[in-house]
Amino acid sequence: HGLITHLARYILAEIGVVPRALAVSTREQLIGETHNTSAITLPALKDTLEFLEDDLLQMKGVEVKFPLDLEDADYIFFAPVSDYMMEAETMMGIAAALHAGDVKWTIGSQNYDGINYGLFYSDHVMERVLQNMAAEAKRLRAKAILLGECGHASRTAKFFYPTFGKDWPVPVVSILELSHRLLKEGKLKLHDNIITQKVAYHDPCNFARSGWIINQGRDILKAFCKNYVEMTPSGRDNICCGGGGGTVSIDEIRPYRTTVGGLAKAEQIKASGAEIVVAPCANCKKQLGELIADQKLPVVLKGLHDLVLKAIELPGGKVPGTDDDEEM
Repeated sequence: HGLITHLARYILAEIGVVPRALAVSTREQLIGETHNTSAITLPALKDTLEFLEDDLLQMKGVEVKFPLDLEDADYIFFAPVSDYMMEAETMMGIAAALHAGDVKWTIGSQNYDGINYGLFYSDHVMERVLQNMAAEAKRLRAKAILLGECGHASRTAKFFYPTFGKDWPVPVVSILELSHRLLKEGKLKLHDNIITQKVAYHDPCNFARSGWIINQGRDILKAFCKNYVEMTPSGRDNICCGGGGGTVSIDEIRPYRTTVGGLAKAEQIKASGAEIVVAPCANCKKQLGELIADQKLPVVLKGLHDLVLKAIELPGGKVPGTDDDEEM
């Protein structure tokens, strides 16, 4: 079924039958001035990184950097570019975890978007986006590629980069995998008195369906969330957020996504009794945010590293919970 759908998308793309939102974003990423799907310029990115660093200093009492164009780093980081503007807590949580783990990482100034709508468009587009990623990793001589909280971006890089990124054949790692490893190594000090609400974890389809990433996010949350609850079914059998297949990018069909496509997910969230739903995926966050609003669900939506940010204590920094801005 997946192969047939993939082929059908390729054929439709070749004859120009593509949702407008996908076409606009992809065109900007491949041939536009900014080369990213949200048209965020480099000066705007630099300003945002400075703001995030300032907020982290105020919040944690430690200078945490978002390195730019650092050569020979262990990881070059690609986030869904919209997260820099819309998911500040996710980005700060990731930077805090990498800082705590003493990880040598960088963001590339010439390519800083992990999104690859080629998965929903055509293999030709997917290949070009991945080759651009490889070119940036090669330019900075990175040892591995690190993807942020995004299901389709991570899956596309993990499973297709070995085919299309041969110019710089390096490992592809999800931030969920890396943060999980840092936790197991004892490098993340997460306080269990910060998050007191009932917390449930949503499995992004692009992580869980193949069995690639299932327990890592749960293990991190269980390490400091006292009231973790499980949604059923979960893992490989999870219920989709309702915005899969790239449909979340098409705002015209929001009513369908939140009243039909996402109805089963809404009912699952209500049945869990969760007060906070964690979704480590940019697309899932957009869909679930709209679903929660339209279905009037009494829950708060967060990214995984949003909660890590609240609970983490950095060496030499403030103890979480001592300031009002540490409270949920």
